[in-house]
Amino acid sequence: MLLFVTLLTFTACKKDEDSPKTAKDYLTAGFWKMTAGTIDPGIDFGGTVITDFYAFLDACEKDDLTRFNADGTITDDEGATKCDPDDPQTTTDGSWVLSADNKTVTMSYPGEDPTSMTIGTLNESTFVGTYTIVEDFGGGPVSYTFTITLKLQ
Repeated sequence: MLLFVTLLTFTACKKDEDSPKTAKDYLTAGFWKMTAGTIDPGIDFGGTVITDFYAFLDACEKDDLTRFNADGTITDDEGATKCDPDDPQTTTDGSWVLSADNKTVTMSYPGEDPTSMTIGTLNESTFVGTYTIVEDFGGGPVSYTFTITLKLQ
């Protein structure tokens, strides 16, 4: 009996291990800001092939923030600089869904086609995702892969 009580005492006092974080935990940790964006293949604009579309964003777009809320909504914040002073500072009209295998996040906004982003990296500070769009700029349909890097703020 003494051995049983001793074993029970030691196992009951054992510190619980922290549960590993899930993709949802990382996504909903706070506001994310885009820090890089590329497209492959590049798009030809007047003889210049653009592969780094982030470099062409205005400063008022580069400071925008996105939050994936636990309830499946998205909060977008204009950041410190608004491109249009009449725009609201924040909007919450987007929604997101994480796939069952935690490999894809699909974002939807009213009046737009949903965007499904394959998660390449997702941790406590960085989210890198890719998505593909097929466009025809006159030479036939081409599949463009966008890679977006977000940093947790």
